[in-house]
Amino acid sequence: MKVSELPVRKWFLKGLSLILIFTLASTAYLLFNSLTSGFKLEYQKFNYPALGLAILTLLCSWLIESCRILFIITGLSEKISFIKVLGINLATSFTGNITPFYSGGIPTQIYLLCKAGIQPGKSSAVVTMRVILSTLVFTIFAPILLLLYRFKLTNGMMLQITTIAIPIAFLVSGLLLLFIIKPGIAANLFAFLTGLFKNTRFQSKIQPLANKLLVELETFHTSIKEFRKGIYFYLASLFSILYWTCFFTIAPLLMYACGINITAMFVQIIFFQFILVFIIAYIPVPSGSGIMEVGLFSLFSFIPPQLRAIFIFAWRLLSYHLATFVGGIIFLRFINRRQPQTEGVPE
Repeated sequence: MKVSELPVRKWFLKGLSLILIFTLASTAYLLFNSLTSGFKLEYQKFNYPALGLAILTLLCSWLIESCRILFIITGLSEKISFIKVLGINLATSFTGNITPFYSGGIPTQIYLLCKAGIQPGKSSAVVTMRVILSTLVFTIFAPILLLLYRFKLTNGMMLQITTIAIPIAFLVSGLLLLFIIKPGIAANLFAFLTGLFKNTRFQSKIQPLANKLLVELETFHTSIKEFRKGIYFYLASLFSILYWTCFFTIAPLLMYACGINITAMFVQIIFFQFILVFIIAYIPVPSGSGIMEVGLFSLFSFIPPQLRAIFIFAWRLLSYHLATFVGGIIFLRFINRRQPQTEGVPE
């Protein structure tokens, strides 16, 4: 079945509805919490420059992420415009944020890169390197931070999830590192799996597809080897760190906007978010909705309850919901755009 024949518009509306439901539920909870805490917003104490800086930081994170992908693509000797990469990243955010474990983001990004003229094998290599770099950043730092700040987590579900998440993260990172060091493993594994159907009635049906996929896996293999030896690998790695640093800076800036002086805790607040995002990655809820709010409420206990509720709402709106809605619009435009299908685009 071709992508154009899928009920994309229906999925789009369901995805936006799902995000809207989670957003309204979270908003209702936060507003109730504010009212019961005697909340009264004093506009004269609101720091508008800090709010503007938080919004600017969010936009910078979008641009930095696009630069990271552009470095990977350029490192694979492919050409694509920066604006197109930015649009693909935002569209990927939409499908990722409305699916458990961000599972919809990877196939979306591969498909849109193929549609932009990049071979499926290289598109897979681009997305794989993006996932590897982000996963390595979290796997290196998150376990250390969890050991240092685990006492700040509640003794219930959050603590249990960390116990499971750390070994899984090490396992995933180890497998991803193998794809960098020995990218031919993917082809060998696939060849082994298809070999199981040899001399069976399914061989004639599977073999043509298997041969096509093996060609793309060879392209993937060559692309990874090419990319890891060039300067763009180090640039993409640097921008991976810059992206997450920028993303985690939004929260403390919003606290300043609410009139909360957290200068002495700036770095610690970034660490807390690092831990929480790491944990949310292993919870099968789109964008971690509900769990993320509870986690933030627990970790940022130093914020007065009435301001904490408003802060959480503003942070979720900027860091997740805005990218989801903008990405959804861009995703729909990509799908509805009529153009000749590029050779090699997956169907």
